[in-house]
Amino acid sequence: MPQGSADGMNGETSATSLSTSRLRLRPFGDGDLDRLHELYGDARVMAIRKIGTQDRDGTEAQLQQILDHWRRHGAGLWALFSRDDDRFLGECGLRLRNDGTGELAYGLIPDAWGRGLATEASVAVLDYAFERLRLPRVAAVARADNAASHKVMRKLGMQHVATRPRASDGGVVEFAIEAADWRSSRRR
Repeated sequence: MPQGSADGMNGETSATSLSTSRLRLRPFGDGDLDRLHELYGDARVMAIRKIGTQDRDGTEAQLQQILDHWRRHGAGLWALFSRDDDRFLGECGLRLRNDGTGELAYGLIPDAWGRGLATEASVAVLDYAFERLRLPRVAAVARADNAASHKVMRKLGMQHVATRPRASDGGVVEFAIEAADWRSSRRR
């Protein structure tokens, strides 16, 4: 289970930070525009993300949505940092849905790809979602052609539940896991 602690978010709200063996996760704050733009402005990263590459204004709008989500729900996307050198690595977190479930989201800078960090961060976030927030279900949505993301979802124990075609990019797939299934897998 991830370790949590109260951590201020640039004076806006009190939120929880998480940590794993290799990562430190903290809520995004107002001062994170440059970090987030490193991720959202990278065409290699955003080519496989649903929202596409963002210019600085687009990234700022996304950051405001992230901050607003934290204010409204007390949860959201965490900024990921290496515990070794405190380098920004990406994002991972939850978007709470109107039906009381969550949607897992993650994205890493290219230097962090292929090292299992998205899975590691997602485990911490799912523990938080199911144990602290008591969500009944968490889904994850990815582009249909994003095989790396599908692999992460499967490693988390998520099951494919839907494929939705879209003319713009070939469609999206949705995977999900129920709280009871997550808890059962964590006991093994």
